[in-house]
Parts: sequence; C-alpha cells; structure tokens
Amino acid sequence: MATTDTNTADLVRRYLRAFSDRDEETLRELLADDVVEHGVHEELHGPDEVVEFLESYFETFPDYEGSTEAMIAEGDTVAVRYSARGTQSAELQDVEPTGQAVEWTGMAMYRVENGQIAEVWVEEDRLEMLEQLQAVDPPAHLRI
Repeated sequence: MATTDTNTADLVRRYLRAFSDRDEETLRELLADDVVEHGVHEELHGPDEVVEFLESYFETFPDYEGSTEAMIAEGDTVAVRYSARGTQSAELQDVEPTGQAVEWTGMAMYRVENGQIAEVWVEEDRLEMLEQLQAVDPPAHLRI
C-alpha cells in the first residue's frame, strides 16, 4: 500500500502525541523494530533504546512540554519544527540539576516505512539550553 503525505503526517502526529503523553505502548507500536534515531545523542537502534532515551529525558525534565510549530510531509518523510520547555531536575550533559526552567527549539525529520517510523533525525538548540542553565557563557559577540 502506498503511503500518502497525509498518512505519514498523521502517523508522526500520533507519535508526538504519544511522546507528550508518555504513552510507551503507542510509541513502541509506531516505531519499526529496526528504527534508527540520529540526533543530539549517540545513535539509537530499535524501539527499546529510543524509549529508554525518552524516559531519561523525562527524568531530566519531568514537566516537559513540547509543541509543534510547523510540519511538512512529502512522500515517506515528515519534517517537524518544534519548541519545548521544562525544568531541569536531573543531570544533563554533566550539568548538575539546577531547578532552572528552560526553553529550546528543534527540528526533527521522520522517515516512515510500512506504516511505522523507520528513521529519525533530531537537531536541537542545545547551546541555548546550556546558556539558560548557566553551564556555558554566550559567545562574546552576542553578549549585551
């Protein structure tokens, strides 16, 4: 069965809703057995690694909230621009918990195959996040 742009976008919307709802069962249902996620971390392989990473993310930001700012679907690929916010309650990239609320943006691309997410690429503005956590100083030319 051919996948339409609408089908792929709807599948990714379900995945993002399951992510926000922390619905592990639906996440596993929507991820292909051989899914690969490339991103702000080491490469993840299979639903177990992806879900385990997401669980650790929610430990770091237990009040995580994300919103989709834009979504474009073409063929088997869906691109999503998003914003997120949360309060750092656990270590993040060697930064001890600060209790600091942070906001960041990112983009993700999802490749759908046989009605499941087969591949994900994630890019996030981690520098902005680390600046908000006061873990790094902003570049000198950006300081006011």
